[in-house]
Amino acid sequence: MKIPKYWAKRIQSVQPPAGRPYLLVIWQWSDVSREDAQRQADDRVRELEQKVRAGEPLNRYGYGERPLREEITQGLSNDTGREVAVVTRNVYGALVLNADNAMFIDIDFSDEGASSSTGGESRWGFGKRAPSQEDQHVESITAWAGRYPDLGLRVYRTAAGLRCLITNQLFEPGQADTLDILRAFESDPLYVRLCQVQNCFRARLTPKPWRCNVDTPPSRYPWENYDLEIRYRKWEQRYAQASRSYSVCKLVKQLGPQQVHPDVAAILALHDRMTGVDDQRPLA
Repeated sequence: MKIPKYWAKRIQSVQPPAGRPYLLVIWQWSDVSREDAQRQADDRVRELEQKVRAGEPLNRYGYGERPLREEITQGLSNDTGREVAVVTRNVYGALVLNADNAMFIDIDFSDEGASSSTGGESRWGFGKRAPSQEDQHVESITAWAGRYPDLGLRVYRTAAGLRCLITNQLFEPGQADTLDILRAFESDPLYVRLCQVQNCFRARLTPKPWRCNVDTPPSRYPWENYDLEIRYRKWEQRYAQASRSYSVCKLVKQLGPQQVHPDVAAILALHDRMTGVDDQRPLA
């Protein structure tokens, strides 16, 4: 799992051979200490400053090409005490479960207004209901599970798609068989890429703020001063209060063996409790 514990920033004005000077804003990370992260940020700035002055192009990181800058809020261990997952708070403030080897599969529908089996489906031909995106995906997943009867699979409905969890086997996020499964389920390509880079599987545990009528956070982790963190913590309290009225997913179907791998058991329990699987609340 590539979830850094410490982050540090360095800002440096640089002058290219031609053109105006500009600022380099560099974040670096470490699992050792904040001081180690700062040292790496300082070293990286010096390296890039030399390239700029020499007129060399700089590599631009994109989404899914480096660790995510997220606050770790909780660790989760199996019965032997080994950490198998951590909970982080993402860029827009939602809590996210990051699992070492418990395979979550994220499936997005074509739009958030896609109909589901809970109502609102269109009808066609002699009063028959046209299959919704949920119907079609669940049918496809059920057919896939029939070809792999040794795998236990839970299928959840989310606000904008489906989420699956394989419960009785572990997977390495970057291995070929893992990628084959993610692609077979038509998982979001950005999610697939992020699993590879972060070396873990991810599942959002709390609602997206705008779906529960809360603004996005006023700043992001790590905070540059105490005042910014205080403002963020106040936002966090408002968001936590509003999110209690919503669930993140509902269980649709369980396929295959019912046994749960010991490393998945704690993850499954935390996931179902925090996402409100058993609660009668709207999805967000």
